Amino acid sequence: MAASSTSLHIMTKLSPYVFTYEPGEARIASGAASGPKVIVLAAWMDARDVHIAKYIAHYQSTYPNATILLLKFVVKEAIFTPVANSVVQPAVWYLRSLVNAGDLSATPAHPEILVHVFSNGGATSMRNVYASYSQIFGQPFPLHCAVFDSCPGLHAFSTSYNALIAGFPRGLLRLLVAPFIVLVILNTWIWHVPLGFIGGEDFLSANARVLNDPKLVKQTNRTYIYGNADTMVDWRHIERHAKRAILNAFDVRKEIFDNSPHVAHMRTDSQRYWLIVEETWKKAVAGA
Repeated sequence: MAASSTSLHIMTKLSPYVFTYEPGEARIASGAASGPKVIVLAAWMDARDVHIAKYIAHYQSTYPNATILLLKFVVKEAIFTPVANSVVQPAVWYLRSLVNAGDLSATPAHPEILVHVFSNGGATSMRNVYASYSQIFGQPFPLHCAVFDSCPGLHAFSTSYNALIAGFPRGLLRLLVAPFIVLVILNTWIWHVPLGFIGGEDFLSANARVLNDPKLVKQTNRTYIYGNADTMVDWRHIERHAKRAILNAFDVRKEIFDNSPHVAHMRTDSQRYWLIVEETWKKAVAGA
């Protein structure tokens, strides 16, 4: 059954934040065998179903054989580490069930998974998936390729404020919550910078570190898609992360979209966007 581009009704709900789509046997029999077996889509903070569904529908059309695993992101994941870990557990165990059933290889010679990460919300989800998978099963997340859309970013007052205020409609409510958002950002900075010996690493720094850790992240290649008009994640932070990835021996491709806002690059130039995604997968399996 083809996905609607406006809802996720065809997906199975494993938890409030984790959903799966599994193709039917007829589709598997008739579809192309060259695509990924599993697509992990880690959505941005508070992403609406109508927006997520557009990506799901495209993937179903392009890779009809693929199982799709969707991870939604909620703000409390970023604030409370135990919550962040618990939220991704259904996804971690679902992936492991595919390995145990023989649908995925634990240590494939060539990638079987395409990971598509959106914004700092998706980066947080994947950071916790990588860390949890390794901790629980004693081995890294299976070999894969990845697309990073508008991420990962680091803490900065203006981008953090823009990301948090975006969830509130313009008008009186936004004016009322603005001082509280400023207070949250300042308290977070104080807790993790001057008081870092107590507060430890902030979640954005943890994202950047884990996503570039070759012991936890086994990738054939990765592509960063980002825009210089992004007001929620500084594009220079993304380029800094890409440079560090190269130093850590990751195969990196960078694609910048001019005048393209946060997580809007697919809308800015859909044809170019999906060509980049497909080329990322093709490069991953070129030696298969």
